[in-house]
Amino acid sequence: MEKNEFQKVANKVSIVTIIGNIILSVMKLLAGVIAHSNAMISDAVHSASDVFSTFIVMIGIKLSSKSADKEHPYGHERLECVAAIVLSIVLFITGLGIGSNALKAVTQGDYDHLQVPGILALIAAIVSIVSKEAMYWYTRYHAKRIDSSALMADAWHHRSDAFSSIGALVGIAGSRLGFPIMDSIASLVIFVFIVKAASDIFNSVFYILFKYLCIIRMEKFKHLRHVIPCP
Repeated sequence: MEKNEFQKVANKVSIVTIIGNIILSVMKLLAGVIAHSNAMISDAVHSASDVFSTFIVMIGIKLSSKSADKEHPYGHERLECVAAIVLSIVLFITGLGIGSNALKAVTQGDYDHLQVPGILALIAAIVSIVSKEAMYWYTRYHAKRIDSSALMADAWHHRSDAFSSIGALVGIAGSRLGFPIMDSIASLVIFVFIVKAASDIFNSVFYILFKYLCIIRMEKFKHLRHVIPCP
């Protein structure tokens, strides 16, 4: 695939998901505030983080689409991998935030004064799950089509947000059934899924970069063998 077509497809996918995440973030934030659901407010922040991470992907893909030059004689393609690594770190930090807040809520032991979320938060969680799963498959399809590691990483970020919404759904439903602690327990489960996804992305992209550096070293070594005559 030509570089212009590669960047055109990647930018189109990124813009579509950015608009979707902005709409979802606003919807979930309003639902969380109106329905008194901390889980939904946290989920809204998680969706907002997807907007910033997709911007990182767009920047990385724009750099990777540039041709080789004097400062980058081997091209810019592997800069896209750097964007994917940054995205995996954002994903990991988001997971840590969810996990630490959930652990704090579980260990403090004061559950009697927790407010029961309204039905609006439950509806927002269901809409979010369906929307984020659709974004995952949409981004994943185009990531495979243009062979983009950064877009694939962004797809997994959408999937992690769907897991977050599932946790919010379970927590909200549990709270409405009289078990407020379920909200925090579900958040801890989400934390495991998010960290696992971040680790997988980081390891796969780091392996690609390692192979690329090895190729560069081999090419430089071959060049030196031609420049410096053997005794």
